[in-house]
This record gives sequence, structure tokens and C-alpha cells, in this order.
Amino acid sequence: MKWLEIIVLRTTGMADQPIHLLKHVAGSSPAPGLKEASVCSHASIPGDFALTLLWETEKTKPWGSDLAIGLIQELKSLGLVDHSIWIIQQRRAKNGE
Repeated sequence: MKWLEIIVLRTTGMADQPIHLLKHVAGSSPAPGLKEASVCSHASIPGDFALTLLWETEKTKPWGSDLAIGLIQELKSLGLVDHSIWIIQQRRAKNGE
């Protein structure tokens, strides 16, 4: 099953600390089932970041992955955190993938 975990962090504009933390997670050795991790910054709001984790596991974890739960605890000291889990229902293949 493929599922997407999204962690959104809203800070007061402290751009460096959270982005380094999120990039570290996205570039760290992958957890079992983690297919892709990406870090995004909001197009017009400085201090807003999102980390997306694409998983492929036998079952979805509706409460979130261990990786995300640990990260959320660290991010809470930096600002407001939102965490959501999405099950991928359909995916369009690109270029014959």
C-alpha cells in the first residue's frame, strides 16, 4: 500500500534551523518502506515548511510513522506543526514508469 505523510511546520520566520532539520531527515538513511522524502518551503510565506514522506508498506499507519512522530516532537519547539496521513488511491505513471 502506498501512502503519503505530510508534516507542515509554521514558524515565525526562523528559516535556517527548521529547514536544516527537515533536509537532514529527507537525506538520512531511509526507514523501511520509505520510498521518497522531500522538503518544501511555502512560495510566499517565509517560515512555512512541509516535509512529505512517501511510504510503501503492507499497512498504513494511521497515527503516523515512527520517523514522523519523533520529528514532530522536535519541531513543536520551533512553531506550529500539522501532521496528516493520506492513502494514495490512484497514481498517474509518467514516461512509462
